[in-house]
Amino acid sequence: MSRILKPITLPWRRATVLAAPTAEQRELEAQRQALVRARRRKLLLVGALVSLVVHLCIMAVLSSLYRWRPGGAGPQAVQYEFAILQEEELTNLESNTFDELTTQAIENLETLPEESAILSPDIPAVEMEFAAGGSMPALGGSGSGEDFGLAGGTGETSFFGVSSSGTRFAYIVDRSGSMSEGTKMAVAKRELARSIESLPDYAHFFVAMFSNGVTVPSFQDDWMRAKPTMVARVIRWLNSEVDPGGGTEPREAFQLIFSLEVRPDVIFFLTDGQIGGFTAEELAAMNGRGRRVVINTIAFGDPSSQELLKTIAAQSGGVYRFVPAGVN
Repeated sequence: MSRILKPITLPWRRATVLAAPTAEQRELEAQRQALVRARRRKLLLVGALVSLVVHLCIMAVLSSLYRWRPGGAGPQAVQYEFAILQEEELTNLESNTFDELTTQAIENLETLPEESAILSPDIPAVEMEFAAGGSMPALGGSGSGEDFGLAGGTGETSFFGVSSSGTRFAYIVDRSGSMSEGTKMAVAKRELARSIESLPDYAHFFVAMFSNGVTVPSFQDDWMRAKPTMVARVIRWLNSEVDPGGGTEPREAFQLIFSLEVRPDVIFFLTDGQIGGFTAEELAAMNGRGRRVVINTIAFGDPSSQELLKTIAAQSGGVYRFVPAGVN
């Protein structure tokens, strides 16, 4: 008996017919695509502007922090990374958000702190007369200038007629009891103030006044940059807190200078009397533990230690000078 096969009837699927877009719809779609592309270009441009302004701010701050860091082998390289948003991320942001960021970044750039233009006290240069037997004024002891400021090269200053160049200058100045004679202390302070005032603002300096020990400004923890505000602060300290008294023992002052993490290029060393218990060999040992530091020596009004001072200067490549004190 044969099997009768029944035909299977499949349900008809409803066909969906899409009408062709009209010319007006095509034009609107083209306009929309053009607006989207224009908006993306605008967002990319604004994003790039924001990134540029923000990184300029960062670079300005980093420059003020890093260019004056202690030198040695030269300034360390600083790497900057720029953040770039992807096109999809830019598309998802509103234009007004970028406008607000741009406005804020520009306001921050305009309000970066500027160095105060406070003028340091007007202190006249020292009037000096050199003894007939003293050395003639000359350039002495050029520092190595291993760390550079934005101005490039090295700075130069003088102290009682002795000129030296470099970027770090240390002053070891006698404040023993004998400096109270006549105008010795006043003249020494005035010349020290003039010398640090003449430093370029990218240079650094350190001040140590000695007698039986060493006296430094309470705010001087390390090298100080020769900004007008800092120079004025040191001058106020000299005039208000430094008085003569005690003996003539510079050892502790030299130990302090040579213990700094970054060695000076030049040391100006002034004394007005007989130095006891301190030898040129002892100082040469301190100076020989690293790059040699130029030491310029000044005998102020009393040549009793001139042989020691001459030896110190000669061993370090510095200059010795005798300066009459003009005691009244």
